[in-house]
Amino acid sequence: MPEEMNRGEFQRVRSETKHHLIAFFVSIVLTLLAFYPVAYGVNPRFTIPFIVVLGAIQAAFQLYIWMHMKDKEHRFPTIYVYVAILVVWITIMAFLFMIWW
Repeated sequence: MPEEMNRGEFQRVRSETKHHLIAFFVSIVLTLLAFYPVAYGVNPRFTIPFIVVLGAIQAAFQLYIWMHMKDKEHRFPTIYVYVAILVVWITIMAFLFMIWW
């Protein structure tokens, strides 16, 4: 343990590092999972939604782990992201409703 850090700070940094490594490996696995349907010529009706879902999962990992949105100090940016997601979802649903109705 470095002399500049107290025990609590060291534990926090260690925990952050562990979470970053886990998110990094999960991101690599998600990327490899998205690669296989494309590489092996799986039906595009499955491949496109599959890649979109994997991309959404990976974006959530990046927001919460690497952009520190899980931290208490980042409540307002977290609220802004949730509101933006809600606005995008409502907009997409409105367009789909207008097109198909």
